[in-house]
This record gives sequence, C-alpha cells and structure tokens, in this order.
Amino acid sequence: MRITFTLSALLLLLGLPLVAQPLAGSSNEEQLLAAADSARATYNWTVALDNYREAYDKNEDEALLPLIAQMNYELRDVAATIRGYTRAFRRTEASDTTNNIHRFYFGRALKMDEQYDEAVTYLQNFLQFNQDTVLDYLARTEIEGARMYRDVDRESGDVELEFLDRSINTVWSEYSPVLSADGATLYYATADASAAIEFTDANDDGQYVRVYRATRGEEGEWEDPEPLGREVNRPGVHSANPSLSADGRRLYYNRIGMKSNKVAEAKIYLSDVGDDGWKSGNPVGGINSDDYLALQPATGELFGEEVLFFVSDMAGGFGGYDIYYATYRGDGRYASPVNLGEAINTVGDDMTPFYFDGTLYWSTNGLPTMGGTDLFYSAWNGSNWSEATNMGPGFNSSVDDQSLSVYGDGLVGFMTSNRPGEGRSVKSKTCCDDIYGFEIPTIRAKLVVGLFSEDRQPLSNGTIELQPIRNGNPLGDGTQKSRDDGNRFDFGLSLETEYSVVASHPGYYPDTVEINTLGLVESKDYEQVFFLRLDPAANPVYDTIEIEESIALENILYDLDKSDIRPDAEGDLRVLTALMEEYPDLVIELGSHTDFRGDDKYNLNLSKRRADSARRWLIAQGGIAAARIKFKGYGETQPIVVSERLAERTGNVFSAGDTLSEPYIRSLAGNDVKEIAHQLNRRTEFKVLEGPTSIIIRRDIIERAIEGPERNGLPTAPASPPARTDSIAPINPMSTLYGKPAAEVAALPILRFDQRKLELGAVKQGEQRSFTYTFTNTGQVPAKIMLIQACDCTTVTHDNSRVYQPGDSGTLEVVFDSSSKDTAEIIGIDVFLEQTHPTGRPVTELVEYSFSITPQ
Repeated sequence: MRITFTLSALLLLLGLPLVAQPLAGSSNEEQLLAAADSARATYNWTVALDNYREAYDKNEDEALLPLIAQMNYELRDVAATIRGYTRAFRRTEASDTTNNIHRFYFGRALKMDEQYDEAVTYLQNFLQFNQDTVLDYLARTEIEGARMYRDVDRESGDVELEFLDRSINTVWSEYSPVLSADGATLYYATADASAAIEFTDANDDGQYVRVYRATRGEEGEWEDPEPLGREVNRPGVHSANPSLSADGRRLYYNRIGMKSNKVAEAKIYLSDVGDDGWKSGNPVGGINSDDYLALQPATGELFGEEVLFFVSDMAGGFGGYDIYYATYRGDGRYASPVNLGEAINTVGDDMTPFYFDGTLYWSTNGLPTMGGTDLFYSAWNGSNWSEATNMGPGFNSSVDDQSLSVYGDGLVGFMTSNRPGEGRSVKSKTCCDDIYGFEIPTIRAKLVVGLFSEDRQPLSNGTIELQPIRNGNPLGDGTQKSRDDGNRFDFGLSLETEYSVVASHPGYYPDTVEINTLGLVESKDYEQVFFLRLDPAANPVYDTIEIEESIALENILYDLDKSDIRPDAEGDLRVLTALMEEYPDLVIELGSHTDFRGDDKYNLNLSKRRADSARRWLIAQGGIAAARIKFKGYGETQPIVVSERLAERTGNVFSAGDTLSEPYIRSLAGNDVKEIAHQLNRRTEFKVLEGPTSIIIRRDIIERAIEGPERNGLPTAPASPPARTDSIAPINPMSTLYGKPAAEVAALPILRFDQRKLELGAVKQGEQRSFTYTFTNTGQVPAKIMLIQACDCTTVTHDNSRVYQPGDSGTLEVVFDSSSKDTAEIIGIDVFLEQTHPTGRPVTELVEYSFSITPQ
C-alpha cells in the first residue's frame, strides 16, 4: 500500500503558499465547501484554506476546524496548525474516532513545535483507533523520535550553520543547493516572485521555478544570482533540483509539468557544458517514464561504476518516495533503475540524495526524527549500506531539514531548512526553506553541562552562561542557554580560548568554574556537573488564573487627571507582554478603575482613557496584536472586594470579603487607612477572555507593595511627557518607533498617517463599510510594506510591491464586514514594514477603527 505524506509533491515546493482564488460573488456555503474540497484534492492548500475559513465564518460548523488546521499543516505553518487543532479537539472526547487521522497530523505538528509529550499523547490516541498498517508504522516512528530527541539540545551539534544572505534567500523557498567543481558558483532552484502566486502550469511571466546560479565574490560574499538561460530553464516548464557531475561538466536537473496544483510529470534532463555555457538539455535515457515521477538526480559511484541516484514513486517501492540508482552507460543513457533497499528506504518519504566519497546523505520522515524531516547518512562498503544514522543537532532541527551537499574534505557544504531564523517568509516562520552553508572544524571542542541540586536531583528551568575570558575578565558577549524541559546543556567551544561557566537556577545559589581549550591537538569533549545549593529565601509561589478572573496590575499608576503611562507603570506592562507572548492564544480585557472621589462621568471617562492608554502601550511598545486586547473603563462603579490574600498583604487592616465602597471607606478611622483603600480601588486589571482556560503566573511578579498616602498614585514631582527621540518627524505612540533613540529612527522609514483612529459610528449588523487611511513617508529612507494583518472581518487592499520614497504618499483601502459582530468594538490593523529595528523586529504601524452595532 502506498501512502505519501510529503507536504507537497516532491518538486520540493514544500508548503509554498499559493495565491487564493476565493469563489467570486458567492455566499452559498455548499459552493464554498465544494470549491474547498476540489482545491484540497488538487493540492491547492491555500485556496482550500481560504474557502474552508469563509465557510466556517458563515456557519461556524466545527467539523471544518480540523480541515482548516490540516491545510495549515500542509502549508507548514506549524503555529497555525497547532492553534487550529487545539480548537478542533478542545471538546473532543478521547474515544471519539471521527477525526482520528487529524490526531496523527496534530501529533506531527506538536513534535515540530518541540511539544514532545503532547505529541506522544495524540499519536498514542491515534494508534488506539487506527486500522492502517502504514500509518501505524509512521505514528510509532514519530513517537520513537519524540522520545529519543525530547532532551537533545538543538544547538549542541558540531556544525554551525550560516544563513546565506538575502540576495539568495528570498521570501520563497530555495531548493537543492550544489557547488561547482571550482567552488566559485552555487546552483539552486527557486521562484522569482515577491508575492503569493499560483503554482499551476508554468507561464512566461517569470512565475515558475527556475535554476539559478550565484558567483562567489573576491571577499567570499555571494553576488546577485541570475537564472540560467533557456537551454536549461525552458519557458512554460518548472526547472528544479540541479545537480553536477564530479568534474562539473554535466548539469542534471528536473523539468516538471503540473496539472492544476499537482505534479503530473517529472523527468530528469542533462545539459553538457560548452564554450558559451550550458548546452540545451535533453532527457536522460533509461530512467524517465510517463508512468512515474523521476526527481532529484545526484551523481555517484557504486561497484566501481558511475551511477545516478534519484527519487521516484514508481511501483514496487517500500512506501512513499524511494531512492533509486541507475548505472551510467555513456552518451546520456542509463541502465534500468534499482531500488537502494530497506537499509535506505522506508514506508515514508526518502528524498534529496547526495553522494560523497562513499557516503550517501538523504532526508526522510520514515525514521525516528527530531521533528519533521531529518537528514541521515549511510556508508557504502562496496557491497552494502551501513545502518542509517541521524546527523544530529545542528544539521537537524524540530522542523524540516533536507537537501544536504558536501565538498572538499567533506567538512564544508550546504543544506536547506525551514527552521525559523533570519529569513523572511511569504506566509509563516516555517513555511519556506532557506539555504544554509556550513564548515566543520577539523579539531573541535565541546562542553556538556549537567545541572543538579545538592541532593543529586536533576534541575530543569536552569540557565548556563558560557563567557570567554582573559585573565579573569570577560571578552565580548557570552552565550546563555536556558531550558525548561531538561538539565543537560551542550555548547560548542572555540579553540585556544578560556571560559567562565556560570550555572544558575531560581531558588538556588549560582556556581562558577573555569575551563579552557588552550593547546588542544585533537578533538575533546568537556563535561561539567554542577550541584547547586538551595537558597532558602527564594521559594516562589505560582498562582493559577482562571478564565474571566480579574487580576489587578498594582503598579500601573497615573498622574492626577492624566491617562499617560508613567515610567514606573511599564514594569507591569512588560510582565503582561511576556505573559501574552507565553500564551499566544490569550485574549484579554484591560479594565481601569478609579476611587469614588470626583464626578461619576469624569471618573468613567478618565478610567476609559487610562485603560486605552495601557492598551496602546501593549500594542506599540510590547508588539501585541491589537485584536488580542479589549479595554473598558469602569470609573468608580466596581469597588474592589478584598480577598484573603489581599487582607493578609495589608496586615489585616481589611478583612476578606470587605467591599471597599464609598460608605465603607467613609466609616474607616484615620486618613492613612482611607488612603490605602483609595489606592486599592485605583487599579488596572486584566481579565482572560479567550484562549487557555487557565494560565500560571508567579505571585511575586504581579504583586506590589501596598503603599500609604505618601504615594497615593499621585505625582510626587511634576510629570514630564516622553522625551522626543527624533528631529526628523513626530513619532506617533501607535508606532513601534515611538520612544526609540534618534540615531535608530533616522535610519528607518517613518509613516505619518493623516488619521490613525476612525470612528464609524453606528453600523447595522451585516452592513459593510469602506474607508481609507492615507499616509506619507516622512523619514529619510524608502519604506516598503511587507504584511498587513487584521481580524477576519477586515479586508485591507494595498500594493505591497510598491516602494515609498521619502515624501511619497499611499493609501490603505479598508472594507469592514459587520456580519459577525454584535457589540461595539475597536479593531486594530497592524502594518508591518520590511525594514526592521536593530533587534530584528519589523517596524510596525498601528491604525484603528471603532463602531457600535445596531440590529438589522
């Protein structure tokens, strides 16, 4: 039985987002579902995803949730897959077999996110009801990989990968990097596009996969790549998977035809080199067939003869895609293909072969892996292949790693991976492959650290800092690693270097040792075990916060009659930012309260402004999406009810259950106690509205000292507005440039919007409203919008390929659909620029619109 679980059809167009073609002018749910099912059947994952989402928005049929999650899985959007399946399975009993296959996909996605224990749980549950022998093998293999690699440090490998610069790595995937015989030219394949396109049959406008080459400059940098000529990249056909013969005079590659979004034909072609470059390609003889796909050619040697390795789905294999070889007969012809056998091939997909000096490298998902697809190797002894060996951390990650090629002495080479990193991607952090280079040192040093308590118990949640030193003084920046899922830490060490190693753990005294790699003449592994002593003064307590429970952030204080966030309030807001980053599905309400002193209407408006001010800080400074934060002002209408914990913290001045209402406070004896009561009422709270049913937070992080009247939430000195950080143009607080140093702002574009907040007023439910935001680049450098995000009710139209020079203006066209809304709301639109802060975070501008809803 042949079941294939590649995330695409072996073009190695793995998970490329396609342009969506929603059903024009249709609101018929049956038509939407038919279009989605048709797109799914032809591998058009993005079109299927958009139509399933639109159908779900209309009928909220929870049976569509697993399909939506699966489409994100096929597009290699790991985070969206996990969010989708979490929603799909939240009410599903363990005995429910309706969506059992989706437990398999969910388990794989959790494993790619390094949630190994959760992955094993779903995969084991899948096995209870599964009747398919191939899926049984694959699920058990995934479980074995999760258990083998859950405690492996991903950064502990002997190899350090180097991200090739953005002249080569684009927002799309790059495939199959190979180096010329002289080491001066890199060949690879990619699509020449800067926005989502549809990968159906190729066309003549440049939107298809082609083979490129990049030349190494005098200082080792890669110059701008260029596609090969029409001799190789024939118009109207996808050309991919380049490979070179050992002498560099023959170029092998695929020409691939598509039917809809599915690979219909894949054949191997060969071009010889001439005086003017590569000659016109011809199909190799003896391998290609109309009955199967022949992909990913790679030259090699077996039994003393030249062979060509390749990947195929021809009948008679072990499962998915297998690796074959064919012996070269000369003049572009090969003998009949031979399967490499069970030492290499599995019931999964075995792909991307590369042969070097008696060793075959390839990628597979049919063996125990760290996450998705891993790189393996096997040595040829003249008659047999050795047992497949995982290439370990560094080469492999929790996602998909493949297309490895090695050169020289086998210590330098290239590979591709969709691991999150320096690359920009057209859809998600894990959707697309980038090319990485590597060089393995001939002599290496490695440090393995174990962290234990003094009673010899393993300590997770610890931190190890590795700091280069000279004469006991630090040299530059060190390396720090923390982990919450184990107590082993692996570091690669530089040669001829002294180090300080510092071990720390919350609640324990730190410890330090020094090691060095001076004078090494051979590779060495260092081992260091720390036994930390318990610090009795540090025993943090954790609280569980349930959904709809209000938690006071007691240090968000405001100056009298003002709503600006004071500097001493930012600590709590940073804590809340970290909490929302830890729980990415969390949606909260920020509610602000006042004491009873002052006019009711004044207090209500003031509290509303203060809650909005805290919300805008979280968006602009914390980088939290606007849609995840609601806000509300309560004025003096909800005096605090004293909890047992709060009574204890106030020295039992108040009793548990006391409501600090106006009559209660007026009955208190002494102004000091009254002022404490007023302070407790003047609070900003957050409440969990959506996402996890409970979250865990350290009590000492959210609690602050209860202060007396000398503080009282009022200014102790005249408050000053935030300092201006630029002399170029005013920066709006709804921009991530707000508050940044002048030197940093000067090097970035500044978008000034004519208005950032629009009030639509009353909108009838089901009505659509169209409006625009106009902006001008008032900075000194060009601006380019990379991505615009808003809720599903909001459609934003903008040409993201346009570059705005200083002084240029542009417009965002917005359509608001109120069909799913039944209450008043503020909607945020996040505009991400391609330009980034020095931290690597994109410059982001926020605009908003608000509305109230009236019934139809």
